Amino acid sequence: MKLDLRGVSVGVDGHPIVHGADLVVDDGEFVALVGPNGCGKSTLLRTIYRALRPAAGLIAVDGDDVHRLPARQAARRIAVVAQETPADLDFTVAEIVAMGRTPYRPDASADEKLCAGALDRVGLAHYTDRVFATLSGGEKQRVLLARALAQETRLLLLDEPTSHLDIRHQLELLHLVRELGIATLAVLHDLNQAAAFCDRLYVMDAGRIVAGGPPGEVLTPELISRVYGVRAVRRTQLVFERLADDPLTDEV
Repeated sequence: MKLDLRGVSVGVDGHPIVHGADLVVDDGEFVALVGPNGCGKSTLLRTIYRALRPAAGLIAVDGDDVHRLPARQAARRIAVVAQETPADLDFTVAEIVAMGRTPYRPDASADEKLCAGALDRVGLAHYTDRVFATLSGGEKQRVLLARALAQETRLLLLDEPTSHLDIRHQLELLHLVRELGIATLAVLHDLNQAAAFCDRLYVMDAGRIVAGGPPGEVLTPELISRVYGVRAVRRTQLVFERLADDPLTDEV
């Protein structure tokens, strides 16, 4: 699975937001899209998963223009955890996760096993009968990730996936995403986490991708100063460690 953006421009209500974006996510890569608020990150992500149409350029998944694919075929290739989801959905957790199976022919037994496995992976196996609207923000985010996992795609798009999560669950979620081994593009705000977990990252500023590559090469003090307007010092440190004798313990 490969995601390939070439010269993608996007406008909203007649206002240009993204200008000529080139971006690649190869199979198995965990790639971050970072940049200051309002620079166009979420707009670009929404265009990839077809919530918006590009004004120019090509968005290809395995060589196919994603905006020309039938909706069901696109949903079999791309799973999304969006930034904004209605908080008052009157469905159980099991029903929310089962929505990830919508692009496929119904198979009650297989679908139930896939959904149960997805909930187990995000640590919510015992939440099956809970009503989604009653969950905390972090729990909702993990349920939505489980829905994406149940979709069984080879490309995962995440828009600020660590929002509403405490530090422990932020690290657990990013560690989980990295271990999935599928092509993943995530909008992230925390540059330390992007550097620690992602294979590569792209930096956006004012609607343009201004840098891309391995975190150690891209996140220079000079670039951070130019894009974010802050002074930065780069240090190497341990960010995440999973203890062998306690799989649910994180050290920061």
